[in-house]
Amino acid sequence: CIWNSNPTDVESILELPYWNDPKFQPLLTSCIWNSNLEDVGSILELPYWNDPKFQPLLTCNIWHSSPTDIKSILELPYWNDPRFQPLLTSCIWNSNLEDVESILELPYWNDPKFQPLLTSTIWHSNPIKIKSILELSYWDEEKSQFVSYWDNPKFQPLLTPTIWNSNPTDVKSILELPCWNDPKFQSLLTPAIWHRNPIEIKSILELPYWKEEKYQNLLTSSLWLSNSESVKRKLEMECLKKDKYKHLLAPTIFSSSEKNIQENIELFEEYKMEKVITTSTIRKKPKDNQLLLEYMKEKGIDYIIEGKINPILNATKDQLKKKYHIDMDELRKQDKAKVFRKK
Repeated sequence: CIWNSNPTDVESILELPYWNDPKFQPLLTSCIWNSNLEDVGSILELPYWNDPKFQPLLTCNIWHSSPTDIKSILELPYWNDPRFQPLLTSCIWNSNLEDVESILELPYWNDPKFQPLLTSTIWHSNPIKIKSILELSYWDEEKSQFVSYWDNPKFQPLLTPTIWNSNPTDVKSILELPCWNDPKFQSLLTPAIWHRNPIEIKSILELPYWKEEKYQNLLTSSLWLSNSESVKRKLEMECLKKDKYKHLLAPTIFSSSEKNIQENIELFEEYKMEKVITTSTIRKKPKDNQLLLEYMKEKGIDYIIEGKINPILNATKDQLKKKYHIDMDELRKQDKAKVFRKK
C-alpha cells in the first residue's frame, strides 16, 4: 500500500528514468510499493532485461522477489537451453532461487518424454513433489525389479503440465488402479484425469454400467467433467433409457446438467421434434432453445429440413450470429423486456 511507503521514496521511484521504456511500464502497479527505492532501482538496472527471452518476466509479480534472488535466477545457465525457455514467465516469481535451481537441475529433463512438462505451471509445484512424481515406479514381478510407470506407453499421454494439479500420492494411487489393465478404460488415460482425485476416479471406474456395451462409447476423457454421483444420475435418467433417445448417450452428456437434459427433451417433445433432437441441442440452455424455436416460428423458418433438425438449432452462439445473423443476446434482451412489460 502506498500509505506504508516513505513519501520521499514514492517520489523518487516515480521519477526513475526507466518508466519511459515501454518494457518496464507493466511493472507500474500498486505491487511496486512492496519494494523500496533501492530494490526497485536494483531490479530495473539489471542488464538481463535487454535480452528478449527475459522480458516476459517483467510483470508486477517481480516485486515479491528480492533483487538478489532475481539476479541469481536470471544468471542461471539453464536459460541458454531452449528446453527451459518456456519456463520464463512471471510464474517463476512464485518460487525462490533454491527451488528454481533444484527443479532445473533434475536429470529427468534429459528424457524427451518428460519435456512436455516444462511449462510455467511447474512453478506452482515444489522440487520434492516434482521429483517424486517423475520417479514413480512399481515392482515388476516378471522383471524382478522396479520399473517406472512412465516407461509404460499407456501412461505417457498423462505427461502434460496438468499433472502438476496433483500431488505424488494421488498420482501414484491413480496409476496403480487395476482398471487400467482393461483395454476399454485406456481411452480415459488423458490429462483431464488430473482434475479428479483417486477416490472419485475409482468410484467412476467401478460403476456397473461399463459392463454393458451401450455405455462403452461414453468412456472418453469427457467423463472426468463429472463426479461419480453425477455420472450415475445421468446414466439412470429414465428419458435416456428410451430407445428413441439412445443416440443421446454420447460423451457430451457429461458437459450438461441432468436438469438441462431433461428440460430440453421435454421442450422438443412439446414441439413434436423428439425424433430429430441431437446431442448439440441438449447441451444448450433450455431457455435459449425455446427462444430460438419461437424466433424460427415467427420468421417462418422450418424446424426440420429433409427429415433432420434445422442446422440453426445445432449452431453455437457465434455460428448463429456469423452464419445465420441471429443474435442470441438480442433475443434474450427482448425476452426480458416482454417479461418486464407483463409485470
